[in-house]
Amino acid sequence: MPASSTARHAAALGPVAAVSVLAHVLLIGFQGEAGQLTLLAVSWTIALTGLNFVQGIAGYPSLAQASFFGGGAYLSAILLDHGLPAALAAALAVGGTMLAGLVVGLVFSRTRGQYFAIGTMFFTAVTTLVFTNAADWTGGPDGRPVGLGFPLDTTLLLLAGSLGLGLAAFHLLAGTRFGARLRAVREDEDLAQHLGVPTARVKLVAIVVSAGFGAWAGVLFAQYNGVVAPSQFTFVQSFLMFVAIGIGGAGRLFAPLVGSVLVLGLTQLVNFGPGVSQIVLGAVFIAVTLVAPHGVLGVLGALWDRIRTKAVTA
Repeated sequence: MPASSTARHAAALGPVAAVSVLAHVLLIGFQGEAGQLTLLAVSWTIALTGLNFVQGIAGYPSLAQASFFGGGAYLSAILLDHGLPAALAAALAVGGTMLAGLVVGLVFSRTRGQYFAIGTMFFTAVTTLVFTNAADWTGGPDGRPVGLGFPLDTTLLLLAGSLGLGLAAFHLLAGTRFGARLRAVREDEDLAQHLGVPTARVKLVAIVVSAGFGAWAGVLFAQYNGVVAPSQFTFVQSFLMFVAIGIGGAGRLFAPLVGSVLVLGLTQLVNFGPGVSQIVLGAVFIAVTLVAPHGVLGVLGALWDRIRTKAVTA
């Protein structure tokens, strides 16, 4: 591996490891409301790292991530109740959710723009109905308890480790041929297809990968939280996840982390009741998009480049 490439990976993966360690410290140290917010921020970051392939690199607005998140949570809880070992239940939950992602991808990967967004929104609406009405399996609107598959210390390690490994995997995959093809889809899908990029297949793979990240985050969220309910995996949650990627800086390595922290923090501060809070967050998202189309990290990156340029020319 060339020295420049090694240095580039080290520059990215060093902070990723530090963030993973910090996440573990915060998960251990915080209790109550702060602990719940930390859990959400970590699990959302894992889930949104998958979404960052579809929405961030490829530029496709997916509103299905909360469904994948909930799919992993519910399937693992159901399988644990049927006596499966925790590791097998988790693996089957992730695999089953990725299979659902494959179906979604096969149906919608040939659509574009708002049609793709509408299709994934419809999928989330359907899964919310299933989570709410399939009471024998999901517990209905009140949710269901989750059996303890992993010791708490193990769950905390898995959460923090998965955050770091997920971000590292994103960084490495973004630099591969797969990442280049996703960027080609974002820049000009027709041209990419003309040049031989199998655009539908590339989007399909991205959706399946996104589903896997979301499902694994759901498994860990359910294990820590001890209960899952439909209200945790609605269209509103998918919309907020979509907003988080945009605010963080779509396609950037730490966009899922920054976006999750900002959106979840804002939801705690902006609590005007059902519906109104989402309208306010939507207005904030529009404002950030207009002022900083590349998100918070885009602004910080541009500022850092300006500082470095002045330092070199001084």
